[in-house]
Amino acid sequence: MRHVILVGVFVAAVGLAVQAQAPRPVSRATAPVTFAKDVAPILYSNCISCHRPGEVAPMSLRSSDEVRPWAKSIKQKVQNRQMPPWFADPAHGTFKNDARLSDQQIDTIVKWVDAGAPRGNPADEPKPPVLTEGWQLGEPDYVITLPTVNVPAEGNDIFPTPNLTIDIPEDHWIRAVEIRPSNREVTHHSVLFMAGGVGGGMVGQSGFVDVLGVWAVGTPPTVFPEGVGRWIRKGQQLRTNLHYHPNGKAQTDTTRVGLYFGRGELKKEVASAVAGDVSFKIPAGAKNHEMRALYVIDQDINIVSYFPHMHFRGKDMTLTATLPGGRKQTLLSVPNYDFNWQLYYFPQDPVPLPRGTVIEAVSHYDNSADNPNNPDPTKDVTFGEQSTNEMMFGVFDFTPKDGVSPLPTTVDKRMDVLASTLPPDATYTTSVTILKPIPAVLHLPRSGDGMFYLGQGRFQINAIPIKNIVWSGDNFQFRMDARFGPNAAYTFDVKGSVTADGVRGEVTPVGVEKAPFSRSFEGKSARNLLQR
Repeated sequence: MRHVILVGVFVAAVGLAVQAQAPRPVSRATAPVTFAKDVAPILYSNCISCHRPGEVAPMSLRSSDEVRPWAKSIKQKVQNRQMPPWFADPAHGTFKNDARLSDQQIDTIVKWVDAGAPRGNPADEPKPPVLTEGWQLGEPDYVITLPTVNVPAEGNDIFPTPNLTIDIPEDHWIRAVEIRPSNREVTHHSVLFMAGGVGGGMVGQSGFVDVLGVWAVGTPPTVFPEGVGRWIRKGQQLRTNLHYHPNGKAQTDTTRVGLYFGRGELKKEVASAVAGDVSFKIPAGAKNHEMRALYVIDQDINIVSYFPHMHFRGKDMTLTATLPGGRKQTLLSVPNYDFNWQLYYFPQDPVPLPRGTVIEAVSHYDNSADNPNNPDPTKDVTFGEQSTNEMMFGVFDFTPKDGVSPLPTTVDKRMDVLASTLPPDATYTTSVTILKPIPAVLHLPRSGDGMFYLGQGRFQINAIPIKNIVWSGDNFQFRMDARFGPNAAYTFDVKGSVTADGVRGEVTPVGVEKAPFSRSFEGKSARNLLQR
């Protein structure tokens, strides 16, 4: 069943214009396109689940009388493909939840509006479907109630992030998740993470960034395929990311989360991973600031969904897989990202990717005054949970190819896999000390550009380009820029030498007497990884 949430001045319609050709050769007549015969069936199947009283859409579209006042706006939004909301480039991938209208469907809507939006014969209208009120998936097995949020009448948007612990007596695997804000007028989105690690961060004990569920305009409840789901553990912590916008009247919201337990044994466990960056800074006024992030796959997997996430300045995002051997595959391209719609993209069939695949996310941001959604083009922007800050997350959900649950992962493990995919005679595993040693991979070809890969945190791997490498025998030198956090950017000179077994060198910060990283490094050749 297609789930389409339509907000704004929009209605989606479909229907084939019925051509009625008179037998006389000198005259042809075309049956008019009507609401009753051509438009109502699609409104009833795709639109009124949200365009009805009590749901998120601003107007109801259950009858000709309700639809007709919006006819001209409907035509405009549909012709511009602003509605239904869908942002994935159809040139890359086929998706189960593709909400786009066909050219023929759009033509039908245009003809209907141009003809004056006639109702037609009421006897031709189908009966409106009986829709579920309240929980769309039925009564949950377990309900989590988040703390009540008070939204003021005026002022800036608010971004509460309450954390809580689920009080269940035993572990369960869940087959579905439904998030229901009580007040959708002021709720922009609700994102829940299954937290783990020190301080209840967003990275779980297995090393994955596990997104439990998302509610936003355009995001239906999460329902996993038969026998597929996630584990919720006894004492599980949840970390939330909520967003509310005042609308002139003081209001409250109490969001509830419904968990639906699986029956029998779990056949495949879903996990989430992310190609993302949290150490960036977008300069004030930048119109097309580019960011890149990568995720190295350290086990054979099948991708089941994509979730690109940025904030108000996000323009576009592309996820590309480089498979072992070098073949590239565009997984998802969102050329016109819209923060108002938090959409998942579900491939028609799971996408198999082998161990050693590198997924790269490339995104662009407009932090200039030309961006009408920009909260403040005069300020540099860094990572933050508030929507006035920014994020760069290319999230994807996957299941393991073999076994039930994904193997636990670490940045160190993925860095080793990354090194094993690069030319062994020009690649070295090493580390850089920034308060503590962190894993690194140095790719130093004898000709052309290289790359310095730096593992930061529990999921992030930064790829830092190395240009203009100067060689003298086995000695090298180059200059490069690196960022270790939003306010920790450095330029430094690197000099060193390579041997058959590894690499060693010295780091000299340019114009900085003291820097939070070591001034020397030593690493092993990547050939050692291939011999394990």
